[in-house]
Amino acid sequence: MRTLWRISIYADLKGIGGEKGDGRWHTAAHGKRIVYLSEHPALALLEVLVNLKGNPQLFPDRYQLIKVVAGDSVPIDELSISSDWKENPSAARLAGDSWLAGGRTAIVTVPSAVCPEAVNFLLNPLHRDAPGVAIEWVKWVEYDKRFFKTG
Repeated sequence: MRTLWRISIYADLKGIGGEKGDGRWHTAAHGKRIVYLSEHPALALLEVLVNLKGNPQLFPDRYQLIKVVAGDSVPIDELSISSDWKENPSAARLAGDSWLAGGRTAIVTVPSAVCPEAVNFLLNPLHRDAPGVAIEWVKWVEYDKRFFKTG
């Protein structure tokens, strides 16, 4: 069993956000579902913090941490990517889109842009093995206010 982590306002693994907006590893399209996960809760938090934009005084006070477990019967593949994936968003999206379309595995590992020695995971919630991936628990956690110091 592998433990994976997610921070999201949605306590589910439906991947509906993948239909609404592009991510580093996919292009949005109707019916295209994808869930981004991390290998550690701290990495999940870093991935959220690096994408926060706007006035820090308007950021939420807390976040929803989701512990996800993938059963041993769910194979995990490694995404084959070009060496310029970080500088070339279209290459990363093409690799992720190809993995989704190929349907070989429900989960694939991808490198983290914010923490080079760590990995994130992509889940295809429409894959036949996706029912082997489930939420174990969900809890709200207060942000450490030191993240949002200004001045």
